[in-house]
Amino acid sequence: MAPKPISPNEHLVIPEWINEEYFLPILKKDVKDFDKIVNFTPIAATAPGENYTSIMVRILMDILVKDGSEKRISYILKTGLDTNKGGAMVDQMGLFPKEMEMYQTYIPQFVKLYKEAGLDIELAPKCVHYEEIKDRITLVFEDLSRQNFRNIDRLKGFDLPHISCVLRKLAELHAASAVYRTVNGPYDERYYNSLFVEENRELFTSLSESNTATFMKAVKEWDIPESERFIKEFPSDTDAFEEGIRLNKVDESEFNVLNHGDSWSNNIMFNYKANGEIDRTVFVDLQMAKWGSPAQDLWYMIVTSASLDIKVTEFDHFIQIYHNRLTECLQLLNYSKRIPTLRDLHVMMIRRGSWGIFTATGVMVATLMPSDKDSNMGNMMGEGPEAEAHRYKTYTNPYYVKAMRQLLPFFHRKGILDY
Repeated sequence: MAPKPISPNEHLVIPEWINEEYFLPILKKDVKDFDKIVNFTPIAATAPGENYTSIMVRILMDILVKDGSEKRISYILKTGLDTNKGGAMVDQMGLFPKEMEMYQTYIPQFVKLYKEAGLDIELAPKCVHYEEIKDRITLVFEDLSRQNFRNIDRLKGFDLPHISCVLRKLAELHAASAVYRTVNGPYDERYYNSLFVEENRELFTSLSESNTATFMKAVKEWDIPESERFIKEFPSDTDAFEEGIRLNKVDESEFNVLNHGDSWSNNIMFNYKANGEIDRTVFVDLQMAKWGSPAQDLWYMIVTSASLDIKVTEFDHFIQIYHNRLTECLQLLNYSKRIPTLRDLHVMMIRRGSWGIFTATGVMVATLMPSDKDSNMGNMMGEGPEAEAHRYKTYTNPYYVKAMRQLLPFFHRKGILDY
């Protein structure tokens, strides 16, 4: 008998509806000659602090097939948070309908474009089941861990071989999305909005009021030369939201793509050859896809996930790696418009540089926080003494402080703090 699996998050309350009965029709469709479930074990798929916008459950099953043999099979189920635990905010952002459409429609179409051009490209895991009922969307995926896929340690970040694979994979996703747009017309309206939309102004204002003072208090403790200058350079809450509105608008005269939108290390998985070299790279978590400048994904991924020793020193090299693969893919797919030059991309990165600031002061706070049972959407974005104390802990977390000690002077040298 296999040992009882250990859950990486004993604090996760798994909804009662995630049971054998729910999975029977999925198995009948996905497993040839399926007969019955022998053992059904749901456990958390991620540790605290690894995922903030959904419930992630790994389903481990022993099943019988019709010839009498037994198989071990597993899936990853993804569904929404409870309303009082951040689910209302996630619903307001429309993340799950977007992700369902990405897996149903766009990823298969992008893969098809490459197939028709003679190249097999892998972008995301297989989604074996999707369901939309009142107040709930559920997605069930193949469990990539059974193919020995894994994430890198988010606290260490990508070394050069890993980030090179990710940049190339981003280029493949972006190129296909740009070509698809020229052939099929605009994406649905939902892909034109990030978190920075007028409907979220009140939400961001209330969060900023409770957050800014805590953040600035922490900055003074980071021991950064000229920290007072950086504090003065930071935009006000109002200016920051207005800049977010500007970033959200798409300039159709520029080169645009369908950004992954949440391209940090936990949303990218790798498997490896016998000699340790990276073999395959895939994206997961497509909830925040956004049509617009590729600068969004590039800033987001580099800021959150490049290892500290190369985050700043190799920045220009990263853009070159991405540009080389982007050009190859656009040419392969017969992109009918002008292909951006490397210079064009560097200009985009400066013009859209605030994505770097917003990423560093937003999502990077979470991505560099060691696993903590209190790391959840409620504490990251809630109000009250407990949430404020948790945010202060994240702002003074040594991993975060070390990154910001590099990034703030870097942003200053690039001129992107100059509002």
